[in-house]
Amino acid sequence: MPHYVHSTSKRRYFPGGQIHRVKKAWGEEQWIVNKEYCGKKLVLKKNHRCSMHEHKKKDEVFYLQSGKVQLELDGEMFTLSPGDFIHIPAGLPHRFTGLEDSEIMEFSTMHDEEDSYRSEFSGHVEQDRYDRQSALIEKFKGLPVLVVGDVMLDTYLVGSIDRVSPEAPIPVVRYRSEHSVPGGAANAAMNAAKLGAKVSLVGVCGDDAPAKELEKLLAAGGVKPVLIQDRKRRTTLKNRILAESGQQVVRLDYEEDESVPPTLGKKLLAQVEKLLPKCKALLLSDYAKGVFTPEVLAACIKLAAKAKVSVVLDPKPLDSSYLEAARGATVVTPNRREAQILASSASKSPEDLGHMLAKKIRGSVLLTLGAHGMLLIARDGSTQSFPALTREVSDVSGAGDTVTAVLTLVLAAGGSLADGADLSNRAASVVVTKQGTATLTPEEFLRVL
Repeated sequence: MPHYVHSTSKRRYFPGGQIHRVKKAWGEEQWIVNKEYCGKKLVLKKNHRCSMHEHKKKDEVFYLQSGKVQLELDGEMFTLSPGDFIHIPAGLPHRFTGLEDSEIMEFSTMHDEEDSYRSEFSGHVEQDRYDRQSALIEKFKGLPVLVVGDVMLDTYLVGSIDRVSPEAPIPVVRYRSEHSVPGGAANAAMNAAKLGAKVSLVGVCGDDAPAKELEKLLAAGGVKPVLIQDRKRRTTLKNRILAESGQQVVRLDYEEDESVPPTLGKKLLAQVEKLLPKCKALLLSDYAKGVFTPEVLAACIKLAAKAKVSVVLDPKPLDSSYLEAARGATVVTPNRREAQILASSASKSPEDLGHMLAKKIRGSVLLTLGAHGMLLIARDGSTQSFPALTREVSDVSGAGDTVTAVLTLVLAAGGSLADGADLSNRAASVVVTKQGTATLTPEEFLRVL
């Protein structure tokens, strides 16, 4: 039985000279006709998997010419044999896995690169990497980890904007709704808990309403909060006012960044010393809000060495003296600006910065570079780069917390730094597509492998 792909075009015949052929590096040959029709021959090797993706507008049809493939379509599995045909409507995520060396013909009625949303790294996935990394994600369940750092509460007030104030040239926001989520080190803890880990969180807060709300949200999210109250401090609160479109209008911060007094630092370290022997890794999340004095930071790293657990440090340095206290961390995760501050240099390349920092801390460095991805410099001097995987960025708030949480879990599960960096990069590609401070689920994570 013949199958037809219909189009609004009145023209049905195109000579070969109007066909634009494109060869793809991973064995795909593509034909684009009149910028409207698109045909592809997909060559899928045995045990290779093409990336999970979906289309916003166009439908696709597939015909298996040879071999045998498994199709994952919106959570369902199908096994296709030669001669089988399938129609995939717009909006349904799908990917193929080669059960044998296979050739698949694909046809659609619209060619538009922007129509394709790829929730995975483009290309064909190596099965051994997929198996190894999916096994690591499975090990996250019940994995005990400890997060220490500057906790905060992120609040979002959403309203409509339809006029300008008569009092000043500013928009008037009409209140519609609000919600709060844990932020800072608390967001890193929530990310780890969302992926199934057993998370304890040690931090400092005030004796106020935001602290109570934060504790409630953490407990509901599966995190065990151990928050040391300081009645002389206020809990850090970041209050964002958003238009209904998601556009941020203004942010109002309530915070104090003075260093915690020595008595409070001792209480915090006592909790770390108590909890750490039961954990597989330690994440230090520094937002420069006073928790990590040089003494507290150095002591946390020494306690981790005593307990023989990995330490991931997300730094917020004010100057290069920070390096002395950071020495001994397993891996440090600065962004470019933070690396420049640590190295007292704005002129060096990311690779030079990373090598310098790795040598000084006697550990590894995962340098986060935004749209340029990540650069891993291992303690032995080897380097590996990871390109950014997301084109559609909605909000980068908290993406760094996702990176450090995933890296910590991978090390806790016995994975390599390279897998930790790669998985952190993939996880970040999911959360930056979400509005506000966000986490991801294991199911979302597996889709970007």
